[in-house]
Amino acid sequence: QVCWVLLLVAPQADRVLIRLEDLPEKSSGGVLLPKSAVKFERYLMGEVLSVGAEAGEVEAGKRVLFSDINAYEVDLGTDAKHCFCKAGDLLAVVE
Repeated sequence: QVCWVLLLVAPQADRVLIRLEDLPEKSSGGVLLPKSAVKFERYLMGEVLSVGAEAGEVEAGKRVLFSDINAYEVDLGTDAKHCFCKAGDLLAVVE
């Protein structure tokens, strides 16, 4: 398995590279939340690691909210999960 050096992974155009945060497996009330329970789209959160030259105002280090429909998960050979998506598909910056 290849382990990529994240600093050398440069998104192109308006794409951003995001390290995904783990989704909770239980609700606050203790109900299990299997991935199969979500039929359509899920909303994900993660930290922007790097941005393409045309990504606009998005900056590395920001936490962002986005839909899994517009995200392309990639295996960079680390324990963390990563994905690419277009800057225009980000729903919000979370302070």
